[in-house]
Amino acid sequence: MSLRKKPEGVLLEGAAGSESATEIASKEFFELCKLEAITSPFETSSKFDFEHSDSDLSPIDLFITNTKKLNKLVTGDYSPVLGNLILLGYVSAAESYIRALIRKLIHSDEYISALVSEKSVSYAAALHHKKEILPEALLEDFSLASPYNVFETLKELIGMKGNRPNPLILPSQEFKKVCELRHCCVHRFGKLGSKNAIRLGLAAHTKSLEKPILLLAEDVDKIAFIVDNFVRSINNYVFKFLLERSVKNKDDSGGVCYEVEWLWVYAKDKKRFNKYYKIFSSKEDVYKSMTLRAAYEKFCSALKPEIQNLPERKQKVQKKILRKVLSNV
Repeated sequence: MSLRKKPEGVLLEGAAGSESATEIASKEFFELCKLEAITSPFETSSKFDFEHSDSDLSPIDLFITNTKKLNKLVTGDYSPVLGNLILLGYVSAAESYIRALIRKLIHSDEYISALVSEKSVSYAAALHHKKEILPEALLEDFSLASPYNVFETLKELIGMKGNRPNPLILPSQEFKKVCELRHCCVHRFGKLGSKNAIRLGLAAHTKSLEKPILLLAEDVDKIAFIVDNFVRSINNYVFKFLLERSVKNKDDSGGVCYEVEWLWVYAKDKKRFNKYYKIFSSKEDVYKSMTLRAAYEKFCSALKPEIQNLPERKQKVQKKILRKVLSNV
């Protein structure tokens, strides 16, 4: 049945129809719904854009690009059903951001690459995925449609430790609400189930049980802001976490995470710093990210250690140089 053109014999909405006595006589007792035969299978292999590529976009720019497309759907012809679909799109865009972020970090961060090196992927993925997207196969069994799942995934795959940081608590709480509404849309055509009501607050949602979501256009704007805020908070925090770990350069067991250390000279650190900057910075945002040089200088100002706190091997080198200088005096 086409949504664009009603086929012959299909009644228009609101019209009444009846079957002939012959048609009724030929039916089984259970055939209460008019059923049309599937005459040809739906071919899915040709329904994807083979030419598409977003490899040049940072994960945050991928998210921004995807949500811009969703924003165009909120027009004068808005309806609550369309609002539900846009909600699904926003959460999907957030999931896509997390996947792209982890994929790029596995390729760019040697410690993360080592963390996931013993994890397995399906034979089909190993055989057919290109090298640059093979890390996506690691995420096939991960659900990212809740803040809890997002943080557990980040802990497992990039080594984030500890409790959820304070700057992410409120964005996570609000994003969780959106995820519960998403669950209603995906599994119940928008109706509120009891488990979702409990997670959202049963006392405030008892009257809404088994009632459909009714999103106004301004509600969609709020949802867009919440998801956007959550993704940006993740982006900033993970960038900060990784650079702090690279400076500390020790894991929980005291082992060294990275073979090289920061030299705290822009010309010498530029290539390494740019690997992270390209992943987390934005060119598509209304407010572009600060420049590479500006970000590096702020990084040095915040994290460059004092001389006495430099790694032990650097201290040894400095002492050796000092002894040579003194011996020549």
